[in-house]
Amino acid sequence: MKNLLLVALLLAGAGAVPASAQRHVKHIASWGAHLGRSEKGDFYELSYTSMLTNRLALRASGLRDAGNLSGRGEYASYVGRVLLAPQLFRLGEVAYVHLLLGAGAGYERTGENGTSEPAPDAKEPQRFAYGPQAGAEVDCFLGNRLSLVATATKGYLFNNPLIDQWPGYASAGLRYHFR
Repeated sequence: MKNLLLVALLLAGAGAVPASAQRHVKHIASWGAHLGRSEKGDFYELSYTSMLTNRLALRASGLRDAGNLSGRGEYASYVGRVLLAPQLFRLGEVAYVHLLLGAGAGYERTGENGTSEPAPDAKEPQRFAYGPQAGAEVDCFLGNRLSLVATATKGYLFNNPLIDQWPGYASAGLRYHFR
């Protein structure tokens, strides 16, 4: 039993050894799960990131934002985003900081679950909105395969969005990196 416990501890520690040159190299990819806060509610996001070069990544994600708007009741928003992420700088082999530039498009619904009557100025309680987004992201590696990630983005939406013209998102999450 002691030997089994020792082997388990050694295997758990193997993931904590720095991967050095494997952190940000071409063809490394990652899956991420993020929880965060938007300016109007809470959201969760799933993301996929692929390193295009040693210093440039492509990030695609989908998020669901939900909350309560005064006068319009509960809302839900489903957003897809594609962002280019050039590396700004890094701190050793532990933390990498990326700029995020791209666009997002989403479907918004207000008055969810019969929480309000449609607003007089909105003929429909749902709408499709799209626009540019920019932000920053920090990856703090815990080992060869896992990193903690913090992300902040701000965007502008066209097509008279129902929820927010200038949506902002801040999140924290976990990423699994693989080749």
